[in-house]
Amino acid sequence: MFDKAIALENTGISNGVEYLEQHIIRNDQHKYFLSSDFVLGNLQYDGQPYFDISLKYNIYDDILLVLLENSGGVSNFELHKENVDSFKIGNHDFIRVPSKENSEVQGFHEVLLNLPELMLLKKHVKKISKHLDRNFTYYEFENDDPQHVIFYGDSYFPIKSRRDVQKIFPDHEKQIRIFYRSNRQLRKENPDRFLSQLLQSLNSQL
Repeated sequence: MFDKAIALENTGISNGVEYLEQHIIRNDQHKYFLSSDFVLGNLQYDGQPYFDISLKYNIYDDILLVLLENSGGVSNFELHKENVDSFKIGNHDFIRVPSKENSEVQGFHEVLLNLPELMLLKKHVKKISKHLDRNFTYYEFENDDPQHVIFYGDSYFPIKSRRDVQKIFPDHEKQIRIFYRSNRQLRKENPDRFLSQLLQSLNSQL
């Protein structure tokens, strides 16, 4: 991947913290989204847009990194999460869900569907395993089951089952039940597409 750094003195994101990797990773089992390399993307930070900058999303720790130039060369900086409004890596758009006390839904979520009345979000998750090889400790990260979230009526709802969806849209229980029954294979093979199609079918009636 092409790493494009931006000058530290020319950006409002220079107040981030230099990032130091905490885990030795082997076998390309990394903790990042798409790639362990920096990828060109866009960022909305503290209300200011930045385009074509090198970003890397650490799924495991839920932090966003940027590649910056300074007087000492090029450094990885961890952006202050509370200032990240949204970002885009490749064709994938993410937003930050603000932290709320006792909330199951917070942090960076991929936007799978964005409709006038609702959104479908996906929280990517990585699990860690620790290995010891001749007194050398290293770590591997694997994708874990993601969390899907529906944003509707100014609230975020984690979705784990059909009943969770029916609680959000109680007037459409029958339609939801029929959709689940008719699309079992799609739900098993591609949960993202399954939920996207379900919400699109509901959207016209909301």
